[in-house]
Amino acid sequence: MATSTQSLSNTISPEVVGNIFVGQYYHFLQCYPEVVFKFYQDSSVLSRSDSNGFISSTTTMQAINEKILSMGYEDYKAEIKTADVQKSHGDGIIVLVTGSLSGKDNLKRNFTQTFFLAPQDNGYFVLNDIFRYLEDVEPLTTNSVNQTDDCSVQSALVSGRAKISFLFRSDITIDELL
Repeated sequence: MATSTQSLSNTISPEVVGNIFVGQYYHFLQCYPEVVFKFYQDSSVLSRSDSNGFISSTTTMQAINEKILSMGYEDYKAEIKTADVQKSHGDGIIVLVTGSLSGKDNLKRNFTQTFFLAPQDNGYFVLNDIFRYLEDVEPLTTNSVNQTDDCSVQSALVSGRAKISFLFRSDITIDELL
């Protein structure tokens, strides 16, 4: 008997899963960072570089939540340039994202982020997550970043759905996240 993840992987391409994930992840990272940890499990590993470029890793959902909240992502707007997706080991999915984060300081910082989405009974979860800022920092060409408008418009779209997604923790409703 096939599990629901096997059924999903046979009917939905990794590219579709990866692109849905990227849209959801960065929306919640910017608008609702306090719930982003729900994309992970206790076995997940999240890695971030510090100001000196050294990578440190965190595991467990509680520690991942604390790390994400400490990064102040709600003060940034993400612009995704590319999202490359491949099917990987054990029906997992590798997602490589390049983009930039623009802050209230009117600087745009380019980044790269790699995710491994591991299958679970009801879809996928983030097993591995590596984020690194790239060297170049650019001034914004427009005035200031306004996250509030982006979040309220997207929130209205998301709140119209009973579930966030059939792929990621489908047992959680939008009301539980907010």
